[in-house]
Amino acid sequence: MAKILIGKYQGSIYEEGGGWTGALSLGFGPDGKRRRPKRKGKTKTEVLDKLRELAEELDKGVKATRNYRVRDAVNDFLTAFSNGDTAPATIEVYRSLADHQLIPFIGHTLLKELTADDVERWLRGRAEHLTSSSLGIVHGLLKRSIRRAARHDKVGRNVAELVDTPQGKAGRKSRSLSLVQAKALLKEAAKPEHRLGAYVILAIVSGLRTEELRTLTWGAVDLDSATVYVLRSDRHKGETKTALSRRGLGIADMAVAALRALKTRQAAEKLKAGEAYKDHDLVFCHVNGAPYTAHHVRRRFRRVVDAAGLDSSEWCPRELRHTFVSIMSHHGVPIEKISDLVGHKNTRITEAVYRHQLRPEIRDGAEHMNAIFGSDTKSA
Repeated sequence: MAKILIGKYQGSIYEEGGGWTGALSLGFGPDGKRRRPKRKGKTKTEVLDKLRELAEELDKGVKATRNYRVRDAVNDFLTAFSNGDTAPATIEVYRSLADHQLIPFIGHTLLKELTADDVERWLRGRAEHLTSSSLGIVHGLLKRSIRRAARHDKVGRNVAELVDTPQGKAGRKSRSLSLVQAKALLKEAAKPEHRLGAYVILAIVSGLRTEELRTLTWGAVDLDSATVYVLRSDRHKGETKTALSRRGLGIADMAVAALRALKTRQAAEKLKAGEAYKDHDLVFCHVNGAPYTAHHVRRRFRRVVDAAGLDSSEWCPRELRHTFVSIMSHHGVPIEKISDLVGHKNTRITEAVYRHQLRPEIRDGAEHMNAIFGSDTKSA
């Protein structure tokens, strides 16, 4: 048995079971037993390298178990993350990305053996399947997981932070319905067979966010004055997106009519259900009063869109808000007023998010320049 010195630790390497075994002598533990962590390999050189790596980990205070893998680090992080003050929707997104985009590809790798090259190959492989936004989130998830593991002495360094997030595939851009399409959808949504009809109508004529509509209560609706007060949102703790998102909006006559019809319908449903009715005072809900999830809204929205003769695969509920902005802009409503209506802090946000829907404002510069220089250009 050869005695060796690795850093400040005394160790030994010896043949065993057709291969080689190495051990470092760390004295005695609190239980009085000798502490001799071992490493095995096919060659003496391989074992020596493992002992050197072990010595470096000991110097850094790393206490990782030998089988601690990337998936363990990710799951430990998500457990701690879930116990904090984080929105359930955010946790759900992280969990889904971890289960489908991270763990199946590099989750089995021992955390201490994970390299920057491994992370780079994994990200490049996912880049053709994920948008840049999702790719950034899942890369951030890995970095935060390893960072937490490092804080708990499970690994010495965070190799995920050595890699830049590559560009993912282009995301689907939000669009707006044309005026003709919007009219067709409003006409269809007004039919009594569509339980979500009033939702669609109010979304188009008010520009409310989908999460604001899902939590809208009758207590925040004044049909006599045709006003809706936005006070809550289907976000963490029920808060609206920003302080300025708390606002009162006048609503069009067709929305008032649709809401009156819906209120009458709900009163009949509540009477029929009796004690089984789950009364949350919600404007938009199931027959039994239970709240809609985003999935429920999407599914019912597709039915209305298809019935209106449009392709439901091309549209989603949030684009009703884009449609509102587009129609307002086309009809000469100033961007400052639109910004107020949609609850933005300033016009810069409106311009950044809805730049494709603000066609009159975007064209103003060109129209003025044509008026100024048009005649000179033609005579040149």
